[in-house]
Amino acid sequence: MKLRLPLYGKILLMFLINVLVLALVCYVVLRMQFGSGLRTALGRVAADRIQSVAEDLHGRLDAADGVERQDILKQVGAAYAMSVNLMRPPNQVLLGEELQLPAAVREEMRSMGGGPRRGGPPPPPRERLFGDEGPLGEMFSGLDDERGPPGRMPARMGTFMVEARDHTYRHWVGVVLPPLSGIERSAGPMFLLFASNSVTGNGLFFDLKPWLWGIFGAMALSALLWLPLVRGITSSVRETMRATSQISKGRFDVRVNESRGDELGELGRSVNQMAVQLDGYVRGQKRFMGDVAHELCSPIARMEVGLGILESRVAESDLARLDEVRAELRELSVMVNELLSFSKTTLAGNEKPLETVALVDVVRQAAHREGLDADELSGPIPAGMKVRAQPEPLQRAIANVLRNALTHAPESPAIEVEVEKQGNKVLLTIADHGPGVPEESIARLFEPFYRVDASRTRETGGTGLGLAIVKTCVEACGGTVQARNREGGGLEIQIELIAAV
Repeated sequence: MKLRLPLYGKILLMFLINVLVLALVCYVVLRMQFGSGLRTALGRVAADRIQSVAEDLHGRLDAADGVERQDILKQVGAAYAMSVNLMRPPNQVLLGEELQLPAAVREEMRSMGGGPRRGGPPPPPRERLFGDEGPLGEMFSGLDDERGPPGRMPARMGTFMVEARDHTYRHWVGVVLPPLSGIERSAGPMFLLFASNSVTGNGLFFDLKPWLWGIFGAMALSALLWLPLVRGITSSVRETMRATSQISKGRFDVRVNESRGDELGELGRSVNQMAVQLDGYVRGQKRFMGDVAHELCSPIARMEVGLGILESRVAESDLARLDEVRAELRELSVMVNELLSFSKTTLAGNEKPLETVALVDVVRQAAHREGLDADELSGPIPAGMKVRAQPEPLQRAIANVLRNALTHAPESPAIEVEVEKQGNKVLLTIADHGPGVPEESIARLFEPFYRVDASRTRETGGTGLGLAIVKTCVEACGGTVQARNREGGGLEIQIELIAAV
């Protein structure tokens, strides 16, 4: 089954996909940082942040004693949910937990002056000390016009990032620290190592909050910019859908706003033109049917008079044939009268104002019109139930429904009539216990001249206009009508009317 989404839902879905793509791109960029180190712009921002944290931590460690230093590292590790250690290459732990360093981390430490390089001789001892001479001494004195007070770490110097896929901790960041008081300087440089399984270091390596706020802020601004366009498109489409739905039900007076200057405005104008033309065609057709029916009344009347005169002059052997002719003429007269009623109700139904009428009185009058006693209708109608309608068309609609039930279910139990109020609507349901109709015929029951039995024999009765007249009469009262088969058998006609206040 194909999933159907409204236009607004599709736009929102694309918006969410856009957000997810941006989030995925951000994640990939962060993962790539450990492959490209600190050479990119984002890496330099991360290096500055790590240097700042390491400088602050160095000051706190230098002012504390041995036990306090251990507690400080534990506090920092707990705050960022990571391992924090102060070490000397290759695996000497000065402060922190005992752990085996990944080969990639040891290689980075060697390359920064923390031991012999792979494939080459160790550097001279003087270059491995913290002083004013050698690479590390120059690092902490300041290089490339980034000089500062002695012992202060310059930005983006002495920091590395490594990803170790085969270790307990996957992401490593190291910072070269100046010597702490009480720790021997000549043993080599110290490295402050942060190890985490999170690519962001839980906010230490990369603080995602500003980036996320920026991204979602931009997306929110985009949504605000899109909102008028999306709302205009969807509201125009919904209005056009409602209008075409009403047109399909025969309400050609509906109109669509055509003030837009784009394709949707053109669509609205086309729908309005179509409604006007269809209204003209349908009205012309119904007026033609009414005129034809009206013109047929006079010949039918003359034929009835002629049959009355002829009856007194024919032999008794021919009276049976004469009765057959009279029956055919009466059936033709009934069809012509129904045509007149259908045409009259359709063309002039909406011209009369609606009145407040008691529904129980209208139902009783309709039942009496069809020769039924109100007691034969199962289900009481509340005496105080009132609706807004035209009394005569509503009575004719209910009478036609009752007649249809009697015709197709003559031997069934009493006809069921139920009334229910739902908000400002009143639902009048009339159901029989007959055979019902095929499901494929339900949608066409209210079409003029449509009959479930295509043979149109006299035994099946009807002209196919009864329920079409019901529809036009109910719509003249500002209501709607629909039909459905009952689960236990039979046909159910539901009329929705406007409740009187």
